[in-house]
Amino acid sequence: MFYTYTYICAIQANMKQLYRILFGLVLCSSLEAQVALGGLFTPIYLQPDTTEIILRDYLVDLEVSNFELPAGLNNLSKDSQRLLLVGSPSEKISTLQLYTKDGIKSLVLIKSAAREVIFRYSRKEIGRKRDLRLIGAFNNWNRGSKPLSYKMGYYSTTMLLEPGRYEYKLFLDGEEKMDPNVSEQVSNGMGGFNNVYHIPGDSLKAAPFTLDWQEETIIVKHQAPAGKLVVLWNNQKLNIPCKKKMPPVCLIAIPEEAKSIKRSYIRIYQYLGENKGRDQLIPLHYGKVVLNSKELERGDWHQARMYFMMVDRFANGDTSNDAPLADSTVHPKANYQGGDLAGIKQQVEANYFQNLGINSLWISPISQNPEDAWGLWNKGNVKSTFSGYHGYWPISNVRIDHRFGEPQLFRDLLSTAHEEDFNVILDYVANHVHIKHPIYQKNKDWATPLYLPDGTKNTEKWDEYRLTTWFDDHLPTLDLRRPEIVDPMVDSAMYWLKNYELDGFRHDATKHIDELYWRTLTYRIRKLNRSQSTYQIGETYGSPGLINSYISTGMLDAQFDFNLYDAAVTTFAKSENPENLKAVLEAGLATYGSNHLMGNISGNQDRSRFISYANGDVKFEEDSKLAGWDRTIPAAQKPAYKRLAMLHAFNYAIPGIPCIYYGDEIGLPGANDPDNRRMMHFDNWNKKEKLLFEQVAELNRLRSSEMPLLYGSTRIWVQGPLLLIRRDYFGKSILFVFNLSEQQQAIKLPFEMEIKRSLNQVQSGLIEDQQERIGPAPIKALSYQIFANY
Repeated sequence: MFYTYTYICAIQANMKQLYRILFGLVLCSSLEAQVALGGLFTPIYLQPDTTEIILRDYLVDLEVSNFELPAGLNNLSKDSQRLLLVGSPSEKISTLQLYTKDGIKSLVLIKSAAREVIFRYSRKEIGRKRDLRLIGAFNNWNRGSKPLSYKMGYYSTTMLLEPGRYEYKLFLDGEEKMDPNVSEQVSNGMGGFNNVYHIPGDSLKAAPFTLDWQEETIIVKHQAPAGKLVVLWNNQKLNIPCKKKMPPVCLIAIPEEAKSIKRSYIRIYQYLGENKGRDQLIPLHYGKVVLNSKELERGDWHQARMYFMMVDRFANGDTSNDAPLADSTVHPKANYQGGDLAGIKQQVEANYFQNLGINSLWISPISQNPEDAWGLWNKGNVKSTFSGYHGYWPISNVRIDHRFGEPQLFRDLLSTAHEEDFNVILDYVANHVHIKHPIYQKNKDWATPLYLPDGTKNTEKWDEYRLTTWFDDHLPTLDLRRPEIVDPMVDSAMYWLKNYELDGFRHDATKHIDELYWRTLTYRIRKLNRSQSTYQIGETYGSPGLINSYISTGMLDAQFDFNLYDAAVTTFAKSENPENLKAVLEAGLATYGSNHLMGNISGNQDRSRFISYANGDVKFEEDSKLAGWDRTIPAAQKPAYKRLAMLHAFNYAIPGIPCIYYGDEIGLPGANDPDNRRMMHFDNWNKKEKLLFEQVAELNRLRSSEMPLLYGSTRIWVQGPLLLIRRDYFGKSILFVFNLSEQQQAIKLPFEMEIKRSLNQVQSGLIEDQQERIGPAPIKALSYQIFANY
């Protein structure tokens, strides 16, 4: 369960008024939080019981003279650094007001709609004296969850759950089983299925609204049924007049102060009854709505287009530092292959990323890894140990691995990238160290126990012992619940920001690290008061609730959306279940916000390459690592390239930051690790590779120039084999149409939209004799088409 934090003492006043606290106290920071989001405070999702809020997440060194709670909430805390809110506001969305010498700071509060849900199974269905548990999105798939109680012939448990869609399974005597009472199933992306359980919410939902910009005023035009609005400029609540007509029109006057600030924001939160509607982020440039992407800068992370490269496998720019392990037990796939920082710098200078249209680079860990082999693969036809070529086994957290380069080279790379207006984020490992790391050798008690009380090893227990499990016997997990360990580990992370002009971090194994570490790190980043924005994105496999629990003011800006990726892989690789993809996408928007900064990936170093799934060379139901060791995964055929192009287009059509896994822009094949980490190649591309590169480059050009793709609202429709995604921003609309079938399809729009042009010309999805037609002509098999109303 995720808790967001803030402190307030409440004295109950008249129920028609807000609660006001009249004693002053010192908070912890005046520096802007959520650096990559322009200092905006993330909403606080109130829990059904108690919501804890830590003050330092929001303010530093500001004295609060008084503050107000919405009616229905009370504070139980006596601690001046945090509050414990209980109760329930009368409105679905409200604000907590903090009065400081710098003005009023508003925190958006979103009321819980959780309700009791009973799961009940008969002895006839399950049997007698069985160990029955539920695992799913509601408990982060934790196999160590409490067993269902048994009484009078029935197994049962009661959960408090928010309305929504939950994937789950039964876990019966240590084996996963399907729920016999629920018929709806969905692919789990690994050859099996999960049950789906729906908890309905309030049937009353607000209709979408449209936006207009006239004479320094944002005009919000409602449709029926009209929702209520909470509007903020930066972190200050605005009182907005609405014309009393049906449906109403609301006017947002831009504060005078905004005219002197280069970048500020209007935020709109919509709700009706107990349903949260759309939220909208609107960037301002000196008080005027940004309608042209040319006014955006590198620090505006919504326009980021990211590319991940594993340093050792991307480009070898300096053969003098090549040092593969001279160990016959290490298979070449698991050894160093020569990629380095010099190779990345050379590709920047050769305009590779510029030609692709990328503006943000994510570099795998470059800290020193061991000089010898560890681990063991001993399945199938191959046996191998491993080098630390990937960078995730640090024996130093601050020293650059000599096989990748040296400090000045890294500074030169950053300087070269910044000259091209690129962001660069570094992959950082905090959860664990290699067993040879001096910090472990000198402080072995800093690691969590390798053995559990029952004598079993605590390795790879990702959910049962999330904060203590080891990844392997040679990778001790640090106990980052302890402040004396958090402090030096945060210092190590801060070393990279203090000594190199980095723009942020990708954080490994986020869910395995306690919130204390993330709050401490983010607080120190804010205190560092850097001139450039600092973007932090995490890696968490788990439910949307777990993923979102690390995204808040004072912690991370975003995480990679693996749930969306898994659903997209099934839909685009197999042309299956677009309704499920729609549901997962809408659930993500509801959880992370309509204009979030989540990472939308084309692939991942821990998954088989999408194109090899789409080509049928790797089966969803097989051991994908074993596949990569025991057989050669070949280059894909044309249909698989078309499917990969659709996956790329999907990532560029939706909110979040599109992130290309190196090689996916040319369809590099591969099974799972290490086969999915082949050396990148830049020469002698075939026609399929060249075409895919051109398609991705075109998507990047559109993403960089079209404001609806950066800040527009999002709506999704499924029509048989067609998936439609529409983005709207101040009268401009862009429509993506995906044809998942292997036959031509007619397009019939379920809404009104004047089609004036087609935006994608590389491998257009339009039928040749319809290319000049104004309007949605029939679309080719396994293709996508992008339309605009302007």
